[in-house]
Order: sequence, then structure tokens, then C-alpha cells
Amino acid sequence: MYITLTKKRLFLILCAIIAVFLIVTRVLSVKAERIMLNTNAERVEYIKSLKIDILSDEYKMKTVTIPKEFGKVYENYNKLQLSANFDLRDYKGKEVVVYTYSCGNEKNVNLMIYKGRLIGGDVSEMSLDGSMKALVVEESGKGKT
Repeated sequence: MYITLTKKRLFLILCAIIAVFLIVTRVLSVKAERIMLNTNAERVEYIKSLKIDILSDEYKMKTVTIPKEFGKVYENYNKLQLSANFDLRDYKGKEVVVYTYSCGNEKNVNLMIYKGRLIGGDVSEMSLDGSMKALVVEESGKGKT
């Protein structure tokens, strides 16, 4: 059985193959991107790169263990992380360090670090009805604070 391809069909097939290749490499590069934040200066610089203002470079630090099984709270929190190209599922059962910086007005920035690598975080309001946002720069160029 032979398949006869016109130049037009061959061109379309090649374009489709190239498009799939580009999409796959883009997805893999985002997943593989590593933001290393080993020092306080690097963490502060990263926060500033998101256009988030913090009061000072002072921070609070705590160690937490990502649960091996996600309940509803962690499932929802991971959805927030996925919106910023982080995925906590890769760190189930691991101990991570959370660095918290104050933005004032009852807002904090939390950075989750595993072996020097940023694996997630958020900007959260501390009030009972406060919101929590992902670590991303808004399209307008202003960060989420």
C-alpha cells in the first residue's frame, strides 16, 4: 500500500510535526526551569523581580513537610502553585523551608525552598477573609501584592 502525498500535504504534516515539537520542548523547559535561591539576597532580589514590595530583607523561617497525600487544602494550594508553573506533587513527603517576608498592610510573601530551589510560594493577606495569590508578575507589569 502506497500513500501519495502532494507537496501541500507534506508541508502541512511537517508544520504539524514542528508545532508539536515546539510545544513539547516549551512545556519541558518550563517544568525544568530551576530558580535557585540559596541566600537572603537572592530571595529578596527574586521578590523584587516580581514587582512585590517588602518592608525589609528580614524574614521568618520555618520547616514544613509536604504531605505524602494531599487533602483538599493542599490540592487547592497546589492549583495555585500550578498557575505559577510550580508543582508541589514532586515534593510529597519532603521537608521544605518556608521563608516569610512582610509586605506591610497585613500581607506576606512566602517562598518555599527545597535544597536551595524555589518550589512554590504565595502572597497572602493575613486577615480572616484575606486572599492568597500565586508568585507571578501580572501582565500589566505590576506584581501581585
